[in-house]
Amino acid sequence: MNNDELDQVYTGMAQALTRVGESRAPLFLSILGLSLLQRLPDARDAMALLAQAEAASLSDPAVANYPASTSARPT
Repeated sequence: MNNDELDQVYTGMAQALTRVGESRAPLFLSILGLSLLQRLPDARDAMALLAQAEAASLSDPAVANYPASTSARPT
């Protein structure tokens, strides 16, 4: 996925979050996350992405800065 496609997906996700509302946003994100993690080839790749997302969430400031690559493993 290139940067333009990623931007389109981000915009679509933001719009979907707006439609489901703040109270259902955690459920939406959980369902989406599990659906996407299920597409990975194995649990190790999924766990690596979970660790990467957790680290990004805890950083100050929290920023999702993922490299544009096909690898699911953090760099």
